[in-house]
Amino acid sequence: MKWDIPLTREQQELVENNLSLVYWVIMESIHVNETIYGFGYEDLYQEGCIWLCHAATTYNPARSLFPTYARKIVRNGLLSYCRQMCFRQRRFTYLTVGLHGELLADGELVTPPDDFHVQVNMIETLDLLASAEKKYQGVTKLGIEALKLKLKGMSVSEIADLYHVPPPHVGAWISRATQKLRKDTPFLAGLL
Repeated sequence: MKWDIPLTREQQELVENNLSLVYWVIMESIHVNETIYGFGYEDLYQEGCIWLCHAATTYNPARSLFPTYARKIVRNGLLSYCRQMCFRQRRFTYLTVGLHGELLADGELVTPPDDFHVQVNMIETLDLLASAEKKYQGVTKLGIEALKLKLKGMSVSEIADLYHVPPPHVGAWISRATQKLRKDTPFLAGLL
């Protein structure tokens, strides 16, 4: 949660007087795990403090006592944070080194692709870019040409020299091309 709203003096006092509430919510409702990114005590405490500040800004004294209200806000905020962190964790691949120096991804041996498959993938990708290039003009077409040259091993500086433009121009071309290609359904289907 991003926090941009300044607290009034009264809200600051509510937060300062109830910091222990964050500790108790973490101990009662969340499983702290220092080995998992984002689930260490310090990360959880920091996030809980942000939610405590949120509780202070939205608190209505006519409805309940602040500790009761803040406990629910902090707990729900931390649970949302944990769900978000779990979602992010699913996208990670954990690389480790095995007993004999081999590279493991999520416990499985990583086998590098053989040269034949690398060459076939390169040819297929270049053909796919060439067919997509026919549909575009201007900056997008220049970006696709630059992508093809990068795949063939040229650097952005070398491509810029080839076209007699500054390197940032080439980066902008590639950026424009990738934006268009990400929305190009036939191109994306060819990648699968």
